This record gives sequence, C-alpha cells and structure tokens, in this order.
Amino acid sequence: MRVFLIVLFAFLGLLLVQTGKANEHQDKKLIAFSSDATDNDKQQIFIMDENGDGVKQVCHKNLNCISPRFSPDGRKIVFVGTNVVSDFIYMIDLDDTSSFRMPKFIDGGSDPQFSPDGKYLLYHSEKNLDNNVYLMNLENDSTRIVSDGSLSTYAKFSPNGNRVIYSSSAYGNFDLVIMDLHDTSEDAQSTVAETQDAELYGIFSSDGKWIAYSSFDIKYKGTLHVCSSDGSNNKIVSRGLSTAYNPKFSPDGSMLAFVGGSVDLDVYICNADGSGLKQLTSKSGNTLEFDWSGDGKKIVYEKIKEGVSSINIINLETGKSEDLTGEKANNINPNFQK
Repeated sequence: MRVFLIVLFAFLGLLLVQTGKANEHQDKKLIAFSSDATDNDKQQIFIMDENGDGVKQVCHKNLNCISPRFSPDGRKIVFVGTNVVSDFIYMIDLDDTSSFRMPKFIDGGSDPQFSPDGKYLLYHSEKNLDNNVYLMNLENDSTRIVSDGSLSTYAKFSPNGNRVIYSSSAYGNFDLVIMDLHDTSEDAQSTVAETQDAELYGIFSSDGKWIAYSSFDIKYKGTLHVCSSDGSNNKIVSRGLSTAYNPKFSPDGSMLAFVGGSVDLDVYICNADGSGLKQLTSKSGNTLEFDWSGDGKKIVYEKIKEGVSSINIINLETGKSEDLTGEKANNINPNFQK
C-alpha cells in the first residue's frame, strides 16, 4: 500500500507540473508580424510567442506580405500581399499548414478587419475602378459595398459589429461617418466629425462610449481627437505634438494609445477621454504600428531606424521594454493574438 501511495503521489505531482506548463503555454499569446528575413528577401508573415521565442514563417508568397491581423479566435490571420501596383488580401489558417504555401485569396484590397464574431471581413478596395469599403461574409464569400459610393477608407467595426465607422469624401474632404449595417433607410449613415481638414483613422472604444480619430490639415499634420460616440464632447488630445494618428483603445476601453511626436514618432497613452497624456516609448527611431495585448497589460510595437525595424514589447505595469527580434531585418506591423 505504501509503495502504491508513493507512486500515486508522484503521478499526481507530475500531472500538476504538466498542467501548469500547459496553462502557462495557453497564457502566452502569439504575435504576428511582417519580416524580410526570408529566402526571397520579400516581406512575409511570421508568428512568435510574446517573449520572442518560437519564430515561424507562416506565409510563402512571391509578394511583399504585410499588415497581419488575427481573427477573434486567434486561429486565422488575414494579411495584404502587394506588388506595388496592386494590393491583394489573403488568409491563412494556423491549424492548416498547407495554407502557409497556398493562402486563401479574399479579394483585391487593403486594410482588412475581422468583425468581432469573426464571420465577416471589412476592407477597402479599388476594384471595379472605384474606392469603396466592402463587407465579405466569410461563410459564403459574398460581398457588398457598405460605404456611400465616394472615395472611402479606414473602416472599422463597432464593438458589437452592427456599425462601421469610416472616412468618406462625399462632400469634399474626408469626413468621419458611421454606417448602421442593419438600417436600410436614408438615415443609415450619420456624420460625427466634419471640418475643412481630413478626418481619418476613426475607431470605437471597446465599450462603445468613445470615438478617437485624427484630423489632418493641408500640411499633413495630424491632430488626435476624442469624442462621444455621437460626435459630441469633442476634445483635442495631442496638444503640443507636431502630429498624431493611428489611435487604438485598450481592450477594456479605459485607455487610448496612439502614434505621435514632434521629432521622432513614439507611442503615447492616455485615458479614454483624452486626459492623463504621457509618452510611452522614448528610444531613438520611429514607431508607425503597434497593438495592445488582449489583457491590456502590454503593447507590442515596431521601432524603425536606419532602414531596419525591430519588434518590441513594453509591460505597462513595469515600464520595461524588450526587443523581441533584433534589428537585422525589416520587422514591422506587429499584431497581438487576442
């Protein structure tokens, strides 16, 4: 009996260790990014653990492949392949390695965004000699135009997926509008920001209470704004900065991060209503793209200097930043698996 109990306890101990390792592995999320550390010297899509381990190339195409975006369930990645003349949208399935060589072709276009439920894809396309925002049903590949027929771009879903915010040029300069996908009346679209400048990069907070966007003047200087979801209570966030754009709310909707600066471009962070602004990154170089982790505790970002770029991650609780890739290649466009 004593020998039996010793063996039993040893087995249970090993099981707990293995379970702990499994949970630890599940807690670690992947980061997708684009890199030219490839055999054909073109930008391709890679994934790695959030600590920089397990780097794997998951795209092999004779195109420059950029801007990866995880699906809500984290098992698919949509990205853009470009040959300078045209942009094409593709999708790979991390559970199907054959898709690494033969990704699913989605459509000609750029800036793809999954719906919150993962059933639809929103993107901008110049096919058919127009510039519209398209919505694709990923279950049957059917598409429809959801913009107003003008040059339209930078489309994002609302938190519940029922609305789309995008920039419309229907009345001259780009204005920020919201389209209700389920409203078939003439009132389906409403304007939330309209000035003589170009309102771009509109995005909802994850709780739907706020909208952030950039307003660009004729000199391409971007001013970051935050307003209520109906366009009221408009507030300038980026006072004192030469430019600011690419806002992204934290997963819980409490914080806002964006790219801005006066000399170098860095990541700035503030409360969702625009208060409490502070600079988050401060190393030499420029940051153009970044993304929040699913728990809102980390931000992954690119740092570009002297023609190369590294993927870095910063812990918001400790302020510690870590270089995940090094600066031996052009590593750009990081995206966190949520």
